[in-house]
Amino acid sequence: MKIIGVSASPRKNQSTYYALQQCLEEITLSAKSAGKNIEVEIVDLAGMKISGCISCDACKKDLVCSQKDDFQELIPKFADPEIAGIIIASPVYMGCMSSQAKAFIDRSVLFRRNRFMFRNKVGGAIAVGGSRNGGQELTIQAIHAGMMIHDMIIVGNDNHFGGMVWGNHPDGYKADATGITTARNLGRRMAEVALMIS
Repeated sequence: MKIIGVSASPRKNQSTYYALQQCLEEITLSAKSAGKNIEVEIVDLAGMKISGCISCDACKKDLVCSQKDDFQELIPKFADPEIAGIIIASPVYMGCMSSQAKAFIDRSVLFRRNRFMFRNKVGGAIAVGGSRNGGQELTIQAIHAGMMIHDMIIVGNDNHFGGMVWGNHPDGYKADATGITTARNLGRRMAEVALMIS
């Protein structure tokens, strides 16, 4: 069983990546405390060239995409039947997800068109905003909308939509204990639900 986290920030090793790491670490710990093992992996979109969907419909015929960019290497990774869950982590840009997150979600339509490959997989979202209330909820809801179209099982973090982190915390994003706790709680819920339905 595997849960993949997608870091959809254009910047490497910054706040979005860190929040996702915290979430995945909690998945591993929660699974171990239940006597189980969940493999985790981060797919970092920073530096990757992934264009938006052009609605060419090539993926209606097979699990292929006509665009020859870095999304090609992600197709076999996300087609793995061992995947039990997917988390998308995005910074908040102009009140919503990053263009990297949007391109990834739009291009993921090929998994939907080929036997709904993400159906019944657990889905979660993390958003990192420039302020405490900087569009995180709207970003998470937008990510959730894409997951709902895949017919995924969406989880939150007990009493929030998902992980909501303050990237410009006065003491640095790693000091945002409240936000990091929401990301870790999302990881715990991802593990619980993935193990429950496996």
